[in-house]
Amino acid sequence: MSPLRLTLLAIVLTGCPPVYKQGNTTAETTTTGGSTSATTEPIEPTGPGATIGTTTVDTNPTTGAVDTTTTTTGEPATTGEPATTTSTTEATTTTGTTGEPDPGLMGEWGHACQSDDECSAILGDKGVCLTDILMLYALPGGYCTKECTLPDAMTFYEAGDPACAPDALCIGASGYFEACAVECTDDSDCPREGYECRLLPQIGQPGDPMFCLMTDEYML
Repeated sequence: MSPLRLTLLAIVLTGCPPVYKQGNTTAETTTTGGSTSATTEPIEPTGPGATIGTTTVDTNPTTGAVDTTTTTTGEPATTGEPATTTSTTEATTTTGTTGEPDPGLMGEWGHACQSDDECSAILGDKGVCLTDILMLYALPGGYCTKECTLPDAMTFYEAGDPACAPDALCIGASGYFEACAVECTDDSDCPREGYECRLLPQIGQPGDPMFCLMTDEYML
């Protein structure tokens, strides 16, 4: 080839634009006597849903081709169900009593007892717990009262005694048995088991007041 043609060929080759290969990020420029490779790292994607990974660029020294391997690492976004809190409320119903049944007129005088101290707490100073009357009648469950004084042997009940006033009367037989008891008109006034509204046993007379006392079945 003539020197003129060689010169023209060199000019043409020098002025040729770079050649880009589809799918590569490396621009390859061909020059006389060899090739020059330029490597450009790919732009990391941005925006919603984009995945940013690690890019490895390998340039083949012979052909100038770029081997791009993209590795995505990381765990996927974790989405959980909304936390649900279950609250269990147990309704607890308590059934009980607020005390003993209504004692009627025996809430104080004639209250059940086991000791004098119990009766003193209910009736005040000098309260006593009786369990029988002259060993002739038992007083079931005990009987809270106070000792009192009748004016004479012919008086079996009297109102106004300081020990019994103002709610009870002094009853009994002077010198034998004298105690306070509440006056009643009906058995319902004396709801304690073993008691009734009655005349004084053996000495009571028709028309006399009645009191909450033991029934005859408790005669000893």
